[in-house]
Amino acid sequence: MSSTPLKACVFTALLGLAACHSDVQTPMEDETPAPGELVASNKERVAAPVVSDADFASLVASNTDFGVAMYRQVDKPGENVVLSPLSLTRAFSMVYAGARGDTSAQMARALGFTLPQERLHPALNRLDLALQAQAGQSHGDTGDAPTFRTVNALWSQQGYPLEASYLDVLAEHHGAGLRAVDFAADADGVRRSINDWVSGKTNGRIQDLIPEGEVRPDTRLVLANALYFKGSWRAPFMPQGTRSEPFHGLDGATTPVPTMSTSWLFPVASGDGYEAIALPYTGRAFRMLLVIPDANRFQDVAQRLSAAFLDTVRAQLRNQHVMLSMPRFEVSQSLSVVDALKALGMVDAFSTQADLSGITRQERLMLSGAQHQTFVAVDERGTEAAAATAIEGVPVSLPPEFRVDRPFFFFIEEVETKSVLFLGRIVSP
Repeated sequence: MSSTPLKACVFTALLGLAACHSDVQTPMEDETPAPGELVASNKERVAAPVVSDADFASLVASNTDFGVAMYRQVDKPGENVVLSPLSLTRAFSMVYAGARGDTSAQMARALGFTLPQERLHPALNRLDLALQAQAGQSHGDTGDAPTFRTVNALWSQQGYPLEASYLDVLAEHHGAGLRAVDFAADADGVRRSINDWVSGKTNGRIQDLIPEGEVRPDTRLVLANALYFKGSWRAPFMPQGTRSEPFHGLDGATTPVPTMSTSWLFPVASGDGYEAIALPYTGRAFRMLLVIPDANRFQDVAQRLSAAFLDTVRAQLRNQHVMLSMPRFEVSQSLSVVDALKALGMVDAFSTQADLSGITRQERLMLSGAQHQTFVAVDERGTEAAAATAIEGVPVSLPPEFRVDRPFFFFIEEVETKSVLFLGRIVSP
């Protein structure tokens, strides 16, 4: 089986000119060229950032809590939800590098940044390097190794000067250079070129990321982030085992949905009002953690979601041979996150009160928009090598059942760092 979650965010700012491009190559990286002329800082990326384990753990936990806070802001009753806290953090951290005064303080509170700038960016660099080190690593498993890539990019109007210290931070800890384009001459052409670039970096899953009209002739900065992950289940689901089974919704209605099944030694847990199961991808560095609330406990569990709660769930996981059944699902979401971020306290950055003078002092910058798109697909498909893995877990006797037949939360995470790449809920497969 393969799961393909993808995500990308774009931000545009008016009344200032600045840009930089971050393009970190990983295995199987798309070679779609970025629009604009590349102008790089003379600083090299720090390949071994000095970061304490305490700072690193704080960054990862804060990013999870930020993701949960954003989930609550975009939550709509009765609808599926999906977002990428890591992608949002990676994108906004590059804006944050140039924020000053009250704008910086508001961004830190909204994004959950507890580390000062001089420690935050090295910690983000360490996390990025740790995640990318797992790309293409099967660690002895058969089947396709996971694909993981993260790409950050900023574009600015041609000829506009940026603060050297800002470009240095982007180069040293975000792998960034500068892309110069001409918004004034052809704003919509630049928009389409950036959208094409994003589409290429996400294997075509993210289309038309920046809406028409979002980039104007007076736009001075466009920042984009794309995060792509694809993994094959270590214990694949056999297509012939998929059949229609009842799924019990939050409203009490029961709906037949295509339900996959497999048998394997999975990490499982049960706690107050929920069950949990972890599904490893080939290589075991990444996994999908499912938290399935008991009947009538969904909102109770939703209110408890946090980095600390997930740590509790992870600590309870114990390997158990089970017959797992769960629905296939595909969920995508496209939304502006401006209102959500304002509700979390990031107000000045989107107003004329913005202080982004760390990016440029030529003129005042403000953010004019923030778009977020996410796509996650889960089914039983996989490569032949991955399918062969399923044979290793065939039990001699029938194991107990673990049924995912009611609304649940999912978290796609890297195991060692506990970094949550994607989170969401499925209430209607």
